[in-house]
Amino acid sequence: MNEVSARLPRPGADAARLSTAGAEQRGAALRPVVVSTAALPPERQFDAWRSLSVPYLDGVKVHERAAPGFPATGTALGFGPFMFYGATLPAYDYGRTAARIRRDSLDHWIIAVCRRGLHRQSGCGADVEFRPGIPYVLSMARPFEAERRGEEIEWLSLFVARDAVPELEPALSAALYRPIETPFGRILADFLATLGREATALTAADLSRLVETTRSLLGAAVTSVTTEDGQGATLLEPLHLARVRRIIRENLGAATLGPARLCALAGISRSALYRLFEPLGGVASAIQQERLALAHRLLSDPEERRGIAQIAEAAGFFDPSTFSRAFRREFGIAPRDLRAEALAGIAPLPRSVRRGDGADRGCLVDLLRAL
Repeated sequence: MNEVSARLPRPGADAARLSTAGAEQRGAALRPVVVSTAALPPERQFDAWRSLSVPYLDGVKVHERAAPGFPATGTALGFGPFMFYGATLPAYDYGRTAARIRRDSLDHWIIAVCRRGLHRQSGCGADVEFRPGIPYVLSMARPFEAERRGEEIEWLSLFVARDAVPELEPALSAALYRPIETPFGRILADFLATLGREATALTAADLSRLVETTRSLLGAAVTSVTTEDGQGATLLEPLHLARVRRIIRENLGAATLGPARLCALAGISRSALYRLFEPLGGVASAIQQERLALAHRLLSDPEERRGIAQIAEAAGFFDPSTFSRAFRREFGIAPRDLRAEALAGIAPLPRSVRRGDGADRGCLVDLLRAL
């Protein structure tokens, strides 16, 4: 297990300094990241938590508390196209703006459960108050505002890489902001609670079964929500986006992949293409992110036998120096070093643990980008 603590910056220092305990090789164990503010002075706890855990949020405001500080603990575990995140922390308000979405290009689905405390969220024309223990479908690709109340919040969530489950895209879109108050929804909520308790006991041998179990439970839960009449039109845009992103992933190795080629492959106009990807920072940025993510997955796979140059070309990078610079900038490690770690059986650390990055480079953001 990687335990991450933070210290606020001295003038001119990085936005957050990280130290890890237990980051050494642990055989074939999966490596959840635990973020805690317990070791920090009370006056520094909230800023540290925000930079490490939620740099992708805006307008964060902590409510006054009888006790000082911001005592918070969170556990994150990335596996396949999913990331589990569970936290116990004081109540605070927050949001996510369109500008933030354009800047960080994070567009994951979130299955969220508030087990303790009150959570209210508004977005996409909906305003919902979470029912305790019931999962709700949320989206990082749409602006929202949220408020929390209570002495302590217990929060569970499952982040799902968009397009990782293309067959569920219509159901996820239809279930947005709706309670999954069905037997399968409650089973999924219990599964997430159990996953949080057992995260440190999982090994690499459990990975494929964990991914398939999660995929099956997610599918059963979201498809158990009855789709309301008249929602078909609202699903078209996310479905178009999912389709184009699948086309991107299927053609990452093509040197000619760009807006013109995508328009031809997807059968849409250039203006429609740009409109789809505007919230994600643009078409070129989306292609670059997908290429880097593919290269990272291949380099992290000890069973992958191709050389670094061949892997780079498979991801659409045909100049070694350009690839190396882009990869190091994105992940904080050279391709050859990540490859060496993978072959030695060392699971990759989040980028911010390697680099001590600041704003928009928290541990959770790194795990999300790696899905």
